[in-house]
Amino acid sequence: MAKFGYNKKLRKQVFFFVVTLFLILTITISNHNKSYMSIGENAIGTVITPVNKVFYVIGSKFKESVHYVFGTKKMREDNKRLTVENAKLRKNVDNLNKVISDKRYLQEEYELLSKDRTIKTKAFITGKDPGNIFTRFSIDKGSMDKIKKGDIVIEAVSSNDGIEKGLVGVVTEVGLNHSKVDTIMNSGNNVGFRLAKSEDVGILNEKEKDILKGYMYDSNADVKVGDVLTTSGLGGVYPRDIKIGEVTEVIKTKDNFTKIVKCKSQINFNNMYRVLIVDGQGVN
Repeated sequence: MAKFGYNKKLRKQVFFFVVTLFLILTITISNHNKSYMSIGENAIGTVITPVNKVFYVIGSKFKESVHYVFGTKKMREDNKRLTVENAKLRKNVDNLNKVISDKRYLQEEYELLSKDRTIKTKAFITGKDPGNIFTRFSIDKGSMDKIKKGDIVIEAVSSNDGIEKGLVGVVTEVGLNHSKVDTIMNSGNNVGFRLAKSEDVGILNEKEKDILKGYMYDSNADVKVGDVLTTSGLGGVYPRDIKIGEVTEVIKTKDNFTKIVKCKSQINFNNMYRVLIVDGQGVN
C-alpha cells in the first residue's frame, strides 16, 4: 500500500479508470430511465463536464505535442534518412573543398619552388602550441637538413604579380631532425614592415586574434586600406620584401601623432601542415 501511495502514475491511472467507469454506468442508467434521472443527470453533468473538458484538452494538447516533436513513424523515418543523407553531403562538400584548397596550395607552392632558388627545403608541421591559431609549432627538419636558428619560414601566396613568398615566422630552436618556429602571430614576435608602394615603414607589434596591429613611424605616411605590407628588412630578423599581408584598417589617433594600421595575412594560421624554409639574417 505504501508503494501504491507513492506511485503517482498508478494513482492517476486508477483515477482515470474510476471516472470512466462512473461515466459509463451513468450513461447506461440514463438510457434505461431517462425521465427519472434527468435531475441526477443534470447534476452529474454539471460536475463531470468541467472534468471531462480538462482531460480532453490535456489529452489533445499532449497528442499534438507528441506529434509535433516526434511526428508519425513515417516522418521519423524520413527525418532520420534525411539527416544521414545531409551528413554525407556535408562530408562530401568538406572533402571537395579540401581537395580544391590543397590543389591550389600545392600549385602555388610548386610555382614558387620553381622560380625561387633561395628556398632551402620543405618541412611538415609535426606539432603546435595549444590554441586555434598557430603561434608556435614544430617542423620535421633540423640541423641535419642545414636548418639553422634565424631561418625564415614562409608559404606560397598569390598576388597581382603572381606567386610570391608569404611570411609565416622564424626558426627559434634547432635539433638534429626537428626545429621550433615562432610565427608572426606570436605576441612576442614583432615585425618591421614597409608599404610595398613606397618606402614608408612601421612596425607590427600587437595581435588581435588573426589580425596584426602596429603603427607607421611617420604619422603622415600615405597608407590606405588594401595597401600591401612587406618586410622592411629592419631589425635584423626578416629579410626585405617578404609579403606580410594587406591593410584592413587605418586609425589616426586624436593627437595626430600616431597612425595605427591593422593588417590581415594571406596565410591561414588556423590550418597549416607544410611550410617552406629560406635563409634568414640570423637571430642572436
